[in-house]
Amino acid sequence: TLALHTSFDFSRDRLIWDTGHQVYPHKMLTGRYHKFGTMRAKGGLMGYPNPAESDYDLFMTGHAGSSVATALGLKCGDELVRPDQQRHVVAVVGDGAFPCGVVFEAMNNAGGLKKNLTVILNDNKMSICPRVGGLSDSLDRLRMAPFYTGMKTEVQKILNKVPVIGDPVERFLSQLKDAIRAGLVGGMLFTNLGFRYIGPADGHNIAQLQRYLAMVKKFEGPVLLHVVTEKGHGFKPAAEDPTSFHTPAPFSREN
Repeated sequence: TLALHTSFDFSRDRLIWDTGHQVYPHKMLTGRYHKFGTMRAKGGLMGYPNPAESDYDLFMTGHAGSSVATALGLKCGDELVRPDQQRHVVAVVGDGAFPCGVVFEAMNNAGGLKKNLTVILNDNKMSICPRVGGLSDSLDRLRMAPFYTGMKTEVQKILNKVPVIGDPVERFLSQLKDAIRAGLVGGMLFTNLGFRYIGPADGHNIAQLQRYLAMVKKFEGPVLLHVVTEKGHGFKPAAEDPTSFHTPAPFSREN
């Protein structure tokens, strides 16, 4: 969410959240931080996107699978109404919602129409119930691709010790690594639908995501950015038991 809001201008560009569970940081960043204590309380903030709360929430979502079709519709509509004013359109969809048939129907249409559309696959290996099927297995294999596991940090440590040229060389190698990963790690399922596949990317590395998003904005046609995240990242109890912390009651962090 931080990478998206620092890479796009969503007062102008379009951002659609599938289902809406991922919207909490987005609400904090769009003028609702001071109301966050009212979340899901009577008269307070909704747990989903809500256009009545903010112009940054374009639709009130809740059901899974609608984001890509909605984003494609917005893109087509923008081109008809304001062809001289091109906006970036981004759909964020989780791996639990991704297998919905309407997602693949929309991706098939977007690939055929060759629209400039960005789909972010937020892959945290988590949904309300265990994921099953061929797509789940395919995502598991993609996560373990050699380029995702990455180079060891010893090279970066050595380069940092080299005066003057160390930092520029490290940045160049980092950008080169991103480009190689984007081009070579397989996403045949998505490319066959007409999408350029990029990833998998570390969803907790904001600088890396910003580089990827800068790359995505330059491409013509539909792009799928595969982002791997960990549910509960940064808070050990939630990371170890994501199911219990999916909809927790109020609790004390210290206890």
